[in-house]
Amino acid sequence: MNKYALLKEVSQANLEREVKQLATRWPTRHTLSKHHLAIVGHLEGRFQALGYAPKRHVYSHQGKPLNNVLAEKSGGSGGAILVCAHFDSRQENLGAPEAPAPGANDNATGVAVLFEVARLLKNTPMRHPLRFVLFSGEEQNLLGSTAYASECKAKGEKLTLVFNLDEVGYPDKAKSLFLDRDEGGVPSNNAASAKLVARMEVLARTVVKVPTKIDPVEASDYVPFEQHGYVVTGLYEGEYRYPHYHKSTDTPDKVDFAYVTSMARMTLAFLLDYAK
Repeated sequence: MNKYALLKEVSQANLEREVKQLATRWPTRHTLSKHHLAIVGHLEGRFQALGYAPKRHVYSHQGKPLNNVLAEKSGGSGGAILVCAHFDSRQENLGAPEAPAPGANDNATGVAVLFEVARLLKNTPMRHPLRFVLFSGEEQNLLGSTAYASECKAKGEKLTLVFNLDEVGYPDKAKSLFLDRDEGGVPSNNAASAKLVARMEVLARTVVKVPTKIDPVEASDYVPFEQHGYVVTGLYEGEYRYPHYHKSTDTPDKVDFAYVTSMARMTLAFLLDYAK
């Protein structure tokens, strides 16, 4: 059977539905808003609907308990591949936690891709365990991922790699998928990241049939893992600043869902290539 046959099963309708649910059900997903626990419960429910047993990772910020949400797919050997996206949103004034911030592109798109990939890989045998993690507090300087990465390091977890999805719904004119390559930070993991990106370039050209460009790893939830020496990469939407970034106008009608579908297919192709 063709290793990449699952790519045909990626559903644009599923991706659009996930984004619309997250962007319209609550006025904001700001981590410090009154909606935090309700959103966490919703994310747990989505994992459960896909056949997973979700867990909360609880951390503290200014004396307040906050939550990341994760689910694991066992199987294979060695360290887990961690696939992550942040679920929180914000408006321009970060200090206004109840200000409207639908966060459709930033980052309901990344969450939607993660769920779609988790759905398609649920019953697919893999050579590596998979760990799907949805982080809170990304908009407050990576709070959730910093806490979780530190815990992974303290426990001596041998994560195989960290794959991040953040803002994947607003393409450049060529509709290029930007592949995130580690070019700084801890130098010992840069070569491994570059090798992953080179392989993704081949997959993009030969399997997914989409154009790509290279983007440096920066300012998202893979950074705390990189700083602890883990190998990181991910996908991003590109070089043009999204005009609705951190605004109340970041709504689902601004998202290019065909492009989000390409992002999901690229993520799936990479995981199938690496771990199947």
